[in-house]
Order: sequence, then structure tokens, then C-alpha cells
Amino acid sequence: MIQSARDRKIRQALAGLSVPNPLTVDTLFAVMRERYPRPLELWRGTSPFPSLHANALWLTRPDHESDVVWLDPALTGAAATHSLSHEFGHQLMGHKPLVLHPPAGTDEPEAYQFLSSDFLSGCLFGRARSHSGPQDPEYVRIEDEAEGFAYLLRRTAAERASDTRHHDPLVDRLHHSL
Repeated sequence: MIQSARDRKIRQALAGLSVPNPLTVDTLFAVMRERYPRPLELWRGTSPFPSLHANALWLTRPDHESDVVWLDPALTGAAATHSLSHEFGHQLMGHKPLVLHPPAGTDEPEAYQFLSSDFLSGCLFGRARSHSGPQDPEYVRIEDEAEGFAYLLRRTAAERASDTRHHDPLVDRLHHSL
């Protein structure tokens, strides 16, 4: 089977990873924390960017000791695990997180709202993938890599779980008798 450079990069990122069994939000986040160079928090509350429609976001906070992965609290089960796997893919593939700046002072509101340099460079668009309209090729590549990683991680976890589920002799006998 011929693999693309993207597939090789994804497989290399996954090769050194101890995939938790079972793969859940909690077990995956524990692995993420072990591998991340700074303290990492999991947020499940209100989105740090309410106008951005995303399932999960990986955020760096230069003014704090820790960074954050935000996961939409409406997501549960496989959807939540997949979204967290996607953000983990961004980390392991060497992508850059969104920068969460401290809230601006509320002394005096600005008369005009300017677009941040992150927004103009596509960083905020990069996590709110729109399927309509033109796509920046670099953004598409980054999101495809993270999505490919999430898919392969979940598939690997499912294969390993099915390999180990019948190690109880009684369960083996029942399984084989069916």
C-alpha cells in the first residue's frame, strides 16, 4: 500500500503513543497531559470564543502557567473522544494552538472593533472549518492531518479493544459457543 507523506506523518505521530484502553475523554486527556510540555487543563464550560462554532479548541495562554483544551460540554461519548483526539492530533503534528489573550480592560469600550492579527492570519478560521467557500490550502492541510490522526487513533483503540475483550476463559467459551 502506497502511503502519502501526510499518512506517514500521522502514523509516525501515533507510533510512539501508548493508546489507552478504553479510549475515553478522561483516559485520552491523561495521556495528553503526560506528553504536553506545560500543565494542561480540560475546560468543558462556555466556549472561550463564543462566536466561533467549534467542537474543541487547543489554546495557549501566555499569561498563565497552563494551557487549555476546551471541549464542547454538549459532546459526549465517541463524539467527545473524537474531538479531543483531533486536538491531540494538532499537538502531536506540531501545529500551533490558538492564543487566548487575557480579557481586555473594560475601562472604555473601543469605538471600532478591529480584527486581530490571529483572525487575519486565519488562525481563528483554522478551527472553525467551513465547508462552503474557498479554503486556504495550508489550513486544509493542518485540519486534514488532525482529522486523520483522530480517525486513526480511534480505529487503533477499537482494534486493540477487540483484541483484548475475550481474555476471560468463561467469556471465550461463551463467545465461541455462539
